[in-house]
Amino acid sequence: MQLSIFSVSTPATHNKRLDEGTFMAAAQFVMALNFAAEFELLSLSAMNVQAAAKKGGLVFVRNGKLKMHPEIYDHLSLISISSICASSVYVHGLDKISTAIIHLPYSDGLLDVKGAEEDYMSFKRLCSPICRFFLLHPKKVQWSAILAAFRFFLMDGIWEVVGFVARAIHQADADVCSCAQLLDEMQKQDWYSGFAATLQNFHQSRYPLSKQGLTAELPEMA
Repeated sequence: MQLSIFSVSTPATHNKRLDEGTFMAAAQFVMALNFAAEFELLSLSAMNVQAAAKKGGLVFVRNGKLKMHPEIYDHLSLISISSICASSVYVHGLDKISTAIIHLPYSDGLLDVKGAEEDYMSFKRLCSPICRFFLLHPKKVQWSAILAAFRFFLMDGIWEVVGFVARAIHQADADVCSCAQLLDEMQKQDWYSGFAATLQNFHQSRYPLSKQGLTAELPEMA
């Protein structure tokens, strides 16, 4: 089973030389590192968000013989929605996102899916098995994943790591980067041990999945 995923970017004010598509790819790679034991991350390239037929993003595989269960679908949905959430951070900046994300449902423009409609539809499909397993309204599961992705990018140092990966993609000689080489370069950085600890904290805060955990911060449905 091979999955291609798309990521997003950082506030345009952070580095005007790096476009949104580069941050899209970087953000999905960083999110996927939360689940590196589950998937084999293969390659990464900047997204072409203007093209009708999307190209680029994260490519990874999972052993198709392994059983799918709700947490795996949650992993996949988080990787998928991380592109759109990171795009919002790219456009609006961390400060605005940190104060706006708690107000669900989001106002028009905060969660921008323009140019990423295919990603968003894929995200909703991935949430469906979780909805059925926990007998939850689809919007509840989708909101939970979106909120979790935003909170991940707001964790101390995570957005800076996204920027590091985006610059690595931007400066690479080839259009497609090896995920193994990117990770090797990250592990050489002084901040990597702190980053690894943050990944562990994020994982522990979300799993194991439970109905109560998925709905803890969500508003009642109308």
